[in-house]
Amino acid sequence: MTKRILLINSDLAKNRGDRAIAEGNILLIKERFPDAIITGISELPERDKKWYGIDFLDMNFQSINPFDLLRLCRFAKSQDIILWGGGEILKDYTNKAALWYWVLKINIIRLANKNIYGMYQGIGPTKSSFSRKLIVHTVNQSRRFIVRDKESRDKLIDWGANAAKVVFASDPAVLPSPKSIDPDLLKKLRRDYEIDSKFLENFVCIGPRDWFHYKTSGVIPFKYKKKLGKLLGRQATSKPNPTNKTYRKQLNQLITHVTEELGMNVLLVPMHMEESDVDLCNDLRRKSAQRERIRVLANDTLSPSELRDTMSAAKLMVGFRLHSNIIAVSSGVPSLNIYYVDKGRVFFDQIKQSRFALPIELTLNPEFSTTATSLIQELLTKQSAHRRAISTQTKRLRRDIRQAFADTFSGK
Repeated sequence: MTKRILLINSDLAKNRGDRAIAEGNILLIKERFPDAIITGISELPERDKKWYGIDFLDMNFQSINPFDLLRLCRFAKSQDIILWGGGEILKDYTNKAALWYWVLKINIIRLANKNIYGMYQGIGPTKSSFSRKLIVHTVNQSRRFIVRDKESRDKLIDWGANAAKVVFASDPAVLPSPKSIDPDLLKKLRRDYEIDSKFLENFVCIGPRDWFHYKTSGVIPFKYKKKLGKLLGRQATSKPNPTNKTYRKQLNQLITHVTEELGMNVLLVPMHMEESDVDLCNDLRRKSAQRERIRVLANDTLSPSELRDTMSAAKLMVGFRLHSNIIAVSSGVPSLNIYYVDKGRVFFDQIKQSRFALPIELTLNPEFSTTATSLIQELLTKQSAHRRAISTQTKRLRRDIRQAFADTFSGK
């Protein structure tokens, strides 16, 4: 019998990391249920249907329109399985409103259809005891809840979640494999990003994100604070501070090392197209003395698979957003992770590359440049060994992810 499956995904419209997660989740579903009719959620349903090969409900993944929620509940009622995730949705370290939103939304959808499963979610830092209770309640309402690392499972169980329901594996974004850059993709890279075959022969990917520029753990998400500020006629709700300036200076020095001392090209990859990633990348290029060696993937025309194919040609990835690293690792690219929260460290523990994961706070110290350039040099000079090691661990993670999914729907 054909299964009807609703995938309640995260931000496909603006977040390249969430797109990679969805790509992995859809691959899993198609492998397990080849004849399934899969429906996701997207503000750009026609584009994403071409990208993913499934149907989409036309709505914002974080819509607060009550009519959208009603429409989603009606659709959910007609489905056999509801899969929710992945990503890091359940946490309160960035803000609390997003957590409240997801808890309320999933519990309302459950009134329409109780056959809900969590999909490879990470449980982020959560200080409030009330937030933890909300998370545990929502997890316990699921049929099964798959998390992407053991630390997330341990947190949930420690907070009171039903241990029998919580399974851990890794992040599904590691599942898809890249292809080589074909003529059509090369043509798009030339047209949209001024990237030619010569550039692609010798480049490093850097996936930066802004940090130290706003106070975490507030109530309202920072991006909505900015929008509210604009509506009220304010120039900005939070001005760059000295710590942020120090951080950006270190990013500039890192790019200078790659372009001038190593003589390599740099491909800056903004992973979130709505937050400040694009502006940050453009600013880093503008301030570089080697601008001709730098390109920015600022136009949002690459599908998830095209982004993966492009990044797979890099000699090295330096990622600040976790999924820039996961996409690179899935392509066998040696990687250095600068993590702003533990999910980066945890993933690099999983692939046995812990030495190449540094806390973002280190960027504020003078020794960051020496430490980072030393690790970059090691990854570049021992390319073959690191690619073999990453490939071995990626294969293991892929087996674990598939096994967790298979066990979830085989009654184990």
